[in-house]
Amino acid sequence: PDKSLVFYSEGSGFYKYFSGYIDYVLDHSDLAVHYVTSDFNDRIFEQKRKGLETYYIGPLALIQFMMRMDADMVVMTTPDLQNYHIKRSLVRKDVEYVYLDHGMTSFHLMLRKGALDHFDTIFCYGPNHMEEVRQTEARYGLPEKRLVRTGYPLLDSMLDSVRELGPVENDPPIILIAPSWQEDNLLEYCLDEILAPLLQTDFRLIVRPHPEFVKRFPKKIEDMVDRYKDYPDERLLFQTDFSSSETVYTADLVMTDWSSIAQEFSYATGRPSLFINTPMKVMNPDYQDIQAVALDISLRDVIGISVGLEDLPRLAEIAEDLIRHRETWRNRIQAAVRENIFDIGSGARGGGQYILDRLFRKESASEELSLLPRVEEQLRTLSADGIPDPEKAERFLAKKMETEPDGQSRGAILLELLDGLSGQAEDRREDA
Repeated sequence: PDKSLVFYSEGSGFYKYFSGYIDYVLDHSDLAVHYVTSDFNDRIFEQKRKGLETYYIGPLALIQFMMRMDADMVVMTTPDLQNYHIKRSLVRKDVEYVYLDHGMTSFHLMLRKGALDHFDTIFCYGPNHMEEVRQTEARYGLPEKRLVRTGYPLLDSMLDSVRELGPVENDPPIILIAPSWQEDNLLEYCLDEILAPLLQTDFRLIVRPHPEFVKRFPKKIEDMVDRYKDYPDERLLFQTDFSSSETVYTADLVMTDWSSIAQEFSYATGRPSLFINTPMKVMNPDYQDIQAVALDISLRDVIGISVGLEDLPRLAEIAEDLIRHRETWRNRIQAAVRENIFDIGSGARGGGQYILDRLFRKESASEELSLLPRVEEQLRTLSADGIPDPEKAERFLAKKMETEPDGQSRGAILLELLDGLSGQAEDRREDA
């Protein structure tokens, strides 16, 4: 294709983060989208849509594939470009690498230090992302990146799913326990202490481990299920089938540690989350070098309540209070969404339009540059020694172009071309 666009996904579950932008590009252009995944069983292969080309690249081949990348733009949710096995292209220096995050959290806490340093462009879901990137650049003397104001298309999908479900009335109320999978997550750290007081109530409890935890530690899941096997599913269910997110949307309350599922749940449903203060998940130990307060910290007492381990015996009382006053929480949560997320309801528009604008701009610049050698070659043919004869060159440039409806001369067209190139150069200086 004239304008090559590649989306790279490291796993099957990541298509949902790209899909809004891919749909926008396909709906608003005739571009082909090349989707590369490192998961042989990726559900992307079930997608049958015109313009969407899908490929599987295994882990070993991926290294060579990325180093030989010959595309105008690569969009990916994988951070740490250039820092580990995924490198920038060795065959093209003008590939634009775009990072979009797979959560509505903060970069400087949840990504490794330097994780975004080698990207050209960052999709920013809210003002916190823009502040964090600019403060990081200032703190470490990094060149400025292109920051694209865009929404979070997955949130739009979640809001649509909640609307389709309609009003939810659970009897008894449902508490969804959905932890992260990092070390000291609440399944390993304090699951028994959490379940003990809640099992004394009428709540229905659904424990939904993180998919990575299930994949990496099947024996631990098996032991947990066995430990509570005497409780019927109507009282306590361990859910390891992630094919549907309905339990997330229909729960009355989500209980978690440091997982971003709290934001997804509360933002989409308007219902509060209950956070357990297990040891904090920190990917960047130097996160406090950046002045901005991470949303993962600040939102814990905005979209719900955070409690210490000493408060676990009171969990049932705290959960009952949150559920009883959830309509009050709804207004507070909706205000937080408006404050922290751009373009709610049209989340893909900003990023999708940026992709199209950049690729068509690159194509235009490439076409104009490709004309110059042909013009220079024609001018050189006017003289045997390669130096244009002034009179012949003048006659050549003055000749009218029959293909032009207004009868422009070759010289006039050349001047327009040079003006366009100057504009392109100026745009590049502004974007750099």
